[in-house]
Amino acid sequence: MGKKIDQRIPPRQPAWNIWQGLLLISLVTLVEYSLGWLETPNDLDSLRGILYFIGVGLGDVLVYFCVIWIFLRLIRRPFSDLGFVKPLKRYVVLGFVVGILLFVGIGLLGNLLTHIFGTPAPQSFTVAVKGVDYQWQFALLALLGGVVAPIKEEMIFRGLIYPPLRHALGRGKGMLLTGLFFATLHFDIVRFLPLLIGGVVLAWLYERSESIWPAVVAHGTWNMLMAAALWIQRFL
Repeated sequence: MGKKIDQRIPPRQPAWNIWQGLLLISLVTLVEYSLGWLETPNDLDSLRGILYFIGVGLGDVLVYFCVIWIFLRLIRRPFSDLGFVKPLKRYVVLGFVVGILLFVGIGLLGNLLTHIFGTPAPQSFTVAVKGVDYQWQFALLALLGGVVAPIKEEMIFRGLIYPPLRHALGRGKGMLLTGLFFATLHFDIVRFLPLLIGGVVLAWLYERSESIWPAVVAHGTWNMLMAAALWIQRFL
């Protein structure tokens, strides 16, 4: 009889290592740099800038999916190894709850750190949301930030990066380092600690639910609530 394949999620013995994961991220970064996608447009408060921002966001997700899909085909592993399996309904509900708690808790911590260290430069997504003139523009940005970006980021940080760290260092250290990596790649010193906490919580949710989707739901809920708060602030 052949050796039984361990199909638990996250993979206990992933078919890739952390260096291969970092290589894939570096490859995508190189491609996007050559296309000029890493530069923040100066006209994010205009229709042209917002549409360009959305286009780059969608292109970014497409490139990541293609590169990771090709890699998984080369090592003969299914996409489900990244956690894309059907979750139990209670974990989907937990994802919504965690997303709300992250929005409130991380928001309060972020406000405290802003009072201590000063207001950091706004992120591109924040500038774009504040620059929209019509509801359809906001709807597209909310779709990008609340659905598309969370799927991509969970696929990368929790799906691709967390399993080899978990395998090498154990759950606790794996979650912490995944959160550190998640926070570092957002390039925001003031928001580093809130993003670190958020990254650890999302890794815990992935571990607990044995599916990437509850973490996507939590991440998307968090982002959607932030986008809604930014939109509401325009009218206050």
